[in-house]
Amino acid sequence: MSNENKLSWDELFITSAVLISARGSCDRLRTACVLVKNRRIVGTGYNGSVSGLPSCDDDGVGHLLIDGHCLRTLHGEANAIHNSVADLEGATAYVVATPCLDCVKALLQNGVKRIVYVGSYENAKGKNYVEELCRDKAVRLDQWASDVVEVLKVFQKALARLQGPGGIFRNLPKLEITMKEVKA
Repeated sequence: MSNENKLSWDELFITSAVLISARGSCDRLRTACVLVKNRRIVGTGYNGSVSGLPSCDDDGVGHLLIDGHCLRTLHGEANAIHNSVADLEGATAYVVATPCLDCVKALLQNGVKRIVYVGSYENAKGKNYVEELCRDKAVRLDQWASDVVEVLKVFQKALARLQGPGGIFRNLPKLEITMKEVKA
């Protein structure tokens, strides 16, 4: 069996976080977090309001802005921690956008040893302190990619694999997304 186009573990988990972020319910930035321990997903979360309460995206609700930050939603990292099914000591967090200081502190408090994020969010609270905090706790903080085009390339790689032998799309006409189409 060919390993052509097989996703790396980081590619698998970061693109999973990107897909999960599509459930986010704050249109200022849809984020998500996938918590992984021993190459197994042990928790996921996306940004959204407290369960059962209106969300930013609901008609007539909007954002609860205080000091330029929407406080109506729980961040994806917080929801992933709440949804986790395992002890997080030694886990890795895969996050969409720059994690804020509060989320980093929560991840570190729960034993996460690596934080991988894709993209950036210029309005992340305390982002200048995040690197120092991770360094002091011996936690790796890795920006997987700053450009969303890199994420699209991984989705294209996955699609190519799924159009090949054993893939769910193997009997469909070849679909390709060109970077020209992405930039259009």
